[in-house]
Amino acid sequence: MKHSKFEYVKQIVDAGINVLLTGEAGTGKTTIAMQVAEALNLPFSSYTMTKQTSVNALIGFNSINGTYIPSEFRKAYEDGHLFLLDEIDAADPNVLLVLNTLENGYIAFPDGIVKGHPNFRLMATANPQDQHNIYTGRSKLDFSTMDRYFIINLEHDHKLELTLTDEDTVASIELARKVFQENGSSKVVTMRDAIRTFKLSKANLDDNPIKSTVFMFEPTLWKVFESRYEIFKQERAEAKRKANMQQHEAVTIEELWNVINREVNDGNS
Repeated sequence: MKHSKFEYVKQIVDAGINVLLTGEAGTGKTTIAMQVAEALNLPFSSYTMTKQTSVNALIGFNSINGTYIPSEFRKAYEDGHLFLLDEIDAADPNVLLVLNTLENGYIAFPDGIVKGHPNFRLMATANPQDQHNIYTGRSKLDFSTMDRYFIINLEHDHKLELTLTDEDTVASIELARKVFQENGSSKVVTMRDAIRTFKLSKANLDDNPIKSTVFMFEPTLWKVFESRYEIFKQERAEAKRKANMQQHEAVTIEELWNVINREVNDGNS
């Protein structure tokens, strides 16, 4: 199962357009880049950017004796890999300037000007550019950098999350998101949280996995969630009962009518 935007991203990358994937943590940005490389039959390599990332880390450097020491990016650029610049909004903006000639088909490396391999593809990831109050240590990308990428925002993919976990996990995670949102919290409950909650639950490693995963440092909101979840469980149980109800189990005319309609629709599908 892939993100709903996978095919779209793949087609853009295949066309030779640099792509910047933005989105909340845990939406699958890095995973999509790896999947695109596999789908296009390109070797995949990447570098995670930080404030300490230097120009030399990207383009290599000349040693004391004058020998050029290549970087992973240089190898990818010359050999035709798909290269991912992960978390570029964590980098020093000046470092990214060394890649500004990419669109012209060449880059100035320490040992000279190098033309890019025709199969070389570049992708990058960043957190939402309007949420740096949440993603600390990130910088808003300048226009010059963003202008060199086709920007694709990856929203939370409900179907993908459901495929990677189960209905009960997703239902409880969605309720947790509502609790945070309705109480003015900036906390982001990610798909990674859903996967961790699911794994803890399935392995019986925690008596209350969602509390440990999502509400560890939110005791007040955990109380809110707890009270909401009890009502939520009852509503879900009632909904499942009605969804699986047989005609002889119907108590009211309305329930009987709903069962008949459901059976008719199932028979026509």
